[in-house]
Amino acid sequence: MVSTPRQRDRVFALVRDSLEPLDAPVVSQALGIHITTARFHLNALIDAGQVEGTWLPSETVGRPRKGYVAVGTDPTAPVLAALLAQLGDTTEARRAKAAAAGRMWADTLTDVGEPTTDLPDPVTVVTTTLTRLGFQVSSAVSSFGTHEIQMCNCPLRRIARDAPEIVIGLQQGMIERILERHSPALASQFAVEVRPDTSGDCGVTLRLSTRSTQSAPLAR
Repeated sequence: MVSTPRQRDRVFALVRDSLEPLDAPVVSQALGIHITTARFHLNALIDAGQVEGTWLPSETVGRPRKGYVAVGTDPTAPVLAALLAQLGDTTEARRAKAAAAGRMWADTLTDVGEPTTDLPDPVTVVTTTLTRLGFQVSSAVSSFGTHEIQMCNCPLRRIARDAPEIVIGLQQGMIERILERHSPALASQFAVEVRPDTSGDCGVTLRLSTRSTQSAPLAR
């Protein structure tokens, strides 16, 4: 593949200056280069530690799109940190307000459907919604009424690095509301627990436990 360091610099500058993650087709179109060349440079920038990958919500039914952001150059980071600090003076206060925001987030989703008296599969309900929002579900394990879902490439991972309680609240409130919108019985039967990776990496564990077995350990 014929390429130049200057071309890679142009790819990096485009990603660095963007206020949102860019995918390879956008980079290709913006710079007038082949999409294979764009992916080649983006992957090389990841190897060099200048760019990191993320997952973007799919524009159609299917897998999320892969996006790219510059490492440590988010121009909105100081503003976001200041806004998050206004959620409360304690961890619990910030988590509670984030949970309320998560429920509002769930209410913005337009294709959840009408509530039903049937009892849908909670794992299907949750994983379908998370995939639509740009999460990548890597595994789901069920045992004795408890379902543990592992996710990668959490779109909220940057917040999780400095404020994990806010990510916990957002995701917990969002999932609780999604269960409720599908079936009131789901919301009443399952408790939601969220554990983001404390290192700020992409990993998130979501645990759905029936309230009668909430304290039981998950068999592996």
